[in-house]
Amino acid sequence: MSKFSHADSDKEGTRRAPGRPKAEERGTPVRDLVLQAASILFMEQGYEAVSLNQIAEQCGVTKASVYYHFTSKPVLFTASVTDMLRKAKAGTERLLESGGSLRERLLRIAQVRLARSQHAEFETLMREASHWLTAEQKNEIREAEDHLHQLLAVHFRKAVDAGEVKKGNPLLMAHLYTALLMIGNREAAQGMYGSIDELADQMMDLFWSGIDSERTQEKA
Repeated sequence: MSKFSHADSDKEGTRRAPGRPKAEERGTPVRDLVLQAASILFMEQGYEAVSLNQIAEQCGVTKASVYYHFTSKPVLFTASVTDMLRKAKAGTERLLESGGSLRERLLRIAQVRLARSQHAEFETLMREASHWLTAEQKNEIREAEDHLHQLLAVHFRKAVDAGEVKKGNPLLMAHLYTALLMIGNREAAQGMYGSIDELADQMMDLFWSGIDSERTQEKA
């Protein structure tokens, strides 16, 4: 990695490390800005099409600042994707803990997720990036993804026990639900209806028809 020389220093008069951004001049820490910009660009354009220069320009910092926090593109990719998944888990948890039936809560999650612009499918993105990632980095991302599925599975289990949905594997239900949301992010799917809410309604109708306990009782 190239060495960068800076003559400027912090307000206290101490010399900053090469590439280190002036964090006190920003409302959001530079590391968080880089993570946010990276996750958006990776999800919109894929792994190979995105450069560290592009990420630096997107969040208004120098490439040296990016390298100060993340030593390579694979390191940044891993950090940004795991950060994105952790935030998705936190947001999902808030909605799952809100009022209403499980169906109503899953619908709210779908509306939020589908409203976000994501052109690259997660599995496609992972396959593209896997050539540059270490086994440890892949495991870190998959572990963060699994935490989201496990969270959903807890609530599917509660719904199964309460008779709200038919008996089945809660973790499989969680995977099916998140897979359906990824399909809903495709441009072709979003062009089928006049609004995101309408698309979310239609998708939840299809999903719920497969796990609804009342439909199972009607067939019996």
